[in-house]
Amino acid sequence: MEILHVAYGGVIMSDYIRFLNENFDIDKHSVVILGNATDLSPELLEHGNAYILDIKKPRQFFGLLSYIMSAELIILHSLGVQGLLKLFFLLNPSIMRKSVWVAWGGDLYQWKRNGKDIVSKVSNCVNYMIRKRIRYFVGIFPPDIDFFKKEFQSSAKTFYASYVGGLYSHFYNADLGLLTLEEKIARGETINIQIGHQCNPILNHIEVLEQLHKFKDENIRIFVPLSYGDMGWGDLVEDRALSLFGHKVHCMREMMPKDDYLDYLSTIDIAIFNTPRQIGLGNITPLLFMKKKIFVPEGSVMYDFYTSLGIPIVDYNRVKSMDFNEFTHPVDMSKGKEYVLQNGLNKKKKVEMWRNVFNASLGEEDKG
Repeated sequence: MEILHVAYGGVIMSDYIRFLNENFDIDKHSVVILGNATDLSPELLEHGNAYILDIKKPRQFFGLLSYIMSAELIILHSLGVQGLLKLFFLLNPSIMRKSVWVAWGGDLYQWKRNGKDIVSKVSNCVNYMIRKRIRYFVGIFPPDIDFFKKEFQSSAKTFYASYVGGLYSHFYNADLGLLTLEEKIARGETINIQIGHQCNPILNHIEVLEQLHKFKDENIRIFVPLSYGDMGWGDLVEDRALSLFGHKVHCMREMMPKDDYLDYLSTIDIAIFNTPRQIGLGNITPLLFMKKKIFVPEGSVMYDFYTSLGIPIVDYNRVKSMDFNEFTHPVDMSKGKEYVLQNGLNKKKKVEMWRNVFNASLGEEDKG
């Protein structure tokens, strides 16, 4: 084993393990999934280089430490690791020197505890130090790199390398036969609106619901995916949504298989992500591909990035002054689809990105 990948379970890692095994030497890559990985495709564990470890169990925790110490390079897919494991990294400079942090979003933008108690202060100190001392950083969204450098005043070597889910879905190759927003308006059909994609207060769902309340008598249907994250927040959002829109709102509380969820996304006409940070790329990428109308606040990292490429993301802050005709007015999102085709669905480019991460971090050519 040369490169050890440490991650939590999920569809992202299922696709990523498949990508590794198809494009790199699987004898040089091992993947440890921490905790319960029930949504990891069972066949991926048959390759022999993917393992599930419950590090709450001492024997498995120490087994992970053994893997870490013997690896030449450690790829941390998100820094959502538990406290003891973070301390192990911090107290072992030799481990930190061979560690790569792939930031997912919350671990980069939303890691601080708000409390003033001693536990929160210690936690924030440990979390800051491990980020500050990381030797290699991978942003899965280009602006993440600049944010990382400014936030932690870091001299770490940085890379851009995005995940690979789009490569393994029939969705991007299917003839979806979708009606455009313009066609649906002309036919008088219901306009489907999505708010956020999970139970994270950073998405400000309730504010969005209240802003859209003025359209409650229009021919709309509102969808609010609330199947993971802070479920208590999800309960608050669901209660408010039902009180404002009644039967016109559907709060989605159960996880869906990936392809079923993408099929659902194809029915959405307008999506709103009322957040300042990078989040929801697994939703935004297929929405861009399908040329859906997307609202994000002006000045946010996603708004600034996409509009800099000429993709006409709409400023969410304008919704409060919009009438329904302006809110639903179609925009030409062709450049959004072009961006996804050139970046999210370019297998050769993704292989090169990740090979560069592995090679440069190992300090050698022809590794991986």
